[in-house]
This record gives sequence, structure tokens and C-alpha cells, in this order.
Amino acid sequence: MPIDPSIIIICSIFLVSSICVAFAYSIYQYIKRLYYIKNFKEYISVLEYHMDKAYDIIHKDRILAFSLDAYRVPDEEYEAITQDFVRVVQKFIGPTLLKEFIQLYGNEDAFLFVVLDFFHRRYEEDEIRKSAMDNLTQEE
Repeated sequence: MPIDPSIIIICSIFLVSSICVAFAYSIYQYIKRLYYIKNFKEYISVLEYHMDKAYDIIHKDRILAFSLDAYRVPDEEYEAITQDFVRVVQKFIGPTLLKEFIQLYGNEDAFLFVVLDFFHRRYEEDEIRKSAMDNLTQEE
């Protein structure tokens, strides 16, 4: 039983269309990666702005009391505070920018690594705690 030529034509059109769509999508992905690279500074400045705001809120609400007494936050609280920081950052940037940043960094784990690294650096550079510690050592 011979194959109907219209089926061959339809299958060929479908195959060519699929290849064209796949090719167009790969070009789109390439152009988007180039866009992220060219505009990396702008993305980072937006992210840092929101992380600064989030850190200020978290610091004021959860860390400041420890800093004023020249103490470090206990480990179990520190973990909860870092999770709260990530949530505040995500709320500030919103779902659309969150998707953009995840695409910028490649995956969610890489994005979270950047956010947590920012928090850890800011926490370690806490000037209020350093100054309180200096005051305590000068009093002794």
C-alpha cells in the first residue's frame, strides 16, 4: 500500500518548521545571553540596591541589638535571619526581576549564592558591632 504524498508533504513541512523553531529559539537564547553580559552592571546595580534596602531592614529588626552589645548573632538565629534576608530581597525585586536574575546567573542556586554572599559580607563588616567591641576593649 503506497504512502499518500500529502502525508509526506505534511510531515516534511512539520519537520522543517520544527527545525526552524528550534534554530530561532537557540538564536533568541544567544541574543538574550549577550544582552545579560552587556547590561550586567545595570542588573547588578539594581540587585545591590534592593539587597542594601533588605539588609538595612533585617539589620535594624534582627541584628542591631546584638551589634550594640558587641555580640554576634547566635548560629541558629543567624540561619533564620539569612533566610529572612533572602525572602525580603525576593519580595523587593518581585517575581519578574527574580526570573531575570535567575536567568542572569544561570540557576536559582547561583543567584542565592550571590545574595547570601552579599549578606555574609555585610554582616562581617558591621561597623556598629566593631565600634561597640572597640568601646568595650577601651573601657577595660
